Amino acid sequence: MMKFIILLGCIFSIGCLPTLYAQEERSAADVPPIKQMRAEENYSFLEGRDSARLLLKSLKWMPISRKKNVFLSVGGQYRPRFEHFSNVNYTSENQSYFSQRLALNANLTLGKYFRVFGELYHGATSAGEIMLQSDVADWHQAFVEIKLPLKERNSLSFRFGRQEMDLGGSRLIGLREGPNIRQSFDLAKFRALLNDIQILAFYGTYVKPNFEAFDNCFDLFNSSRADPIVWSLGARLPLAEKHSFDVYYIGFQSDRTKLNDVVGKENRHSLGVRSFGNAGKRWMYNTEVIYQFGDLEGSRITAFNVETDWKYKLRTKIGTLLGLKLDISSGDREQGDDYIQTFNPLFVNPAIYSLAGLNTPANLTSLHPNITFIFDKMTVFIDYAFFYRTSLNDGLYAPPRFLIREGSGQSDRNIGDTFGLMMSYQLNRNTSFDLRTTYFIAGNFIEASGPAENTFYIAPTFNFRF
Repeated sequence: MMKFIILLGCIFSIGCLPTLYAQEERSAADVPPIKQMRAEENYSFLEGRDSARLLLKSLKWMPISRKKNVFLSVGGQYRPRFEHFSNVNYTSENQSYFSQRLALNANLTLGKYFRVFGELYHGATSAGEIMLQSDVADWHQAFVEIKLPLKERNSLSFRFGRQEMDLGGSRLIGLREGPNIRQSFDLAKFRALLNDIQILAFYGTYVKPNFEAFDNCFDLFNSSRADPIVWSLGARLPLAEKHSFDVYYIGFQSDRTKLNDVVGKENRHSLGVRSFGNAGKRWMYNTEVIYQFGDLEGSRITAFNVETDWKYKLRTKIGTLLGLKLDISSGDREQGDDYIQTFNPLFVNPAIYSLAGLNTPANLTSLHPNITFIFDKMTVFIDYAFFYRTSLNDGLYAPPRFLIREGSGQSDRNIGDTFGLMMSYQLNRNTSFDLRTTYFIAGNFIEASGPAENTFYIAPTFNFRF
């Protein structure tokens, strides 16, 4: 039955393409694009603008009060995808299936200072229940927000409930956009804008997605919860025109973490700085440094991550960016010494290197030369990456932070190389089509430590949002 529903949805989506494409011609140029984080959208601009045209406009602006300061906005998403793996986890096993994400959100604005936002998620695959891909139905987001009036451009807001987070460069906390079920947290979050300085503080717990309907419990006040706890304080400072600087602290607590030779309760603290922006007319950069300290079952934690990502815009008729990214995450230097140097990427997006999710930034050094072509409605990104173990005495980790290959006794650093291709075509404001593919070539460490088949992954994806 589920296979039939997924197939029917794909056929329906393809059949709607001509109608949705025609909508592009009727859309006004000043209508803002749909945001990746749907809770950040604001359709109050539609008040008194009968000329503004967009798909399902009547659902985006529904006044409830006479003064029209109380209104409801409704949105949603349908994202069918076909996924194929050749040689899953470096074995000779192949896997192919259809998957889909269905989402429905509603935003109730109650005057200038109060709103309620909710978003339902459904995920399914034709291969049955798969973690992070399957959930019959659940609240992905459900929060209340209070905004306090301040003068000029300053603002204060407080959110409480289930919500998404995407911090900085997503090195430690990201959206998890790759799988059907994105990442969310049960949080109390405070945000302030004071004279162009942005301040963010929060405390909450990770929401582990389960398979059945409405079984992702709200555990923020549950002392016996098993999910990790996270808290943070950070700020974004404008250094100069087109330059910004982030500084932050993130605390993390988990009842069970396994890193190299230590398993147990972890208390980890991360201090990070990030500088990003434009250098001149053609250079773009993003550089981030993170230091971690704490305790894992009696072993002292001291770890780090350094990432620098530079792009240069060529003087060509077609928009072309040449890029180079270097990413270094520390690994454990010696087993049994009561120290842990393995970097913990916490809640990083599992698709940080590719949708295939083969590795994650823990005991990993990688170099990524890449090129991006930007057309009118299409973007093509090509990447070739070299992966190495930072420490010979630590193993290989998969997203988000699972040890999948022991490193003790292996003298090879080379994990392997990856070729990645991503093409994205934006048909109109509501509709896009993506094609992502990854080919992993097993290196000496993979060959010496277990199954070592080269891995291929491809995922054509249709995405409709309103």
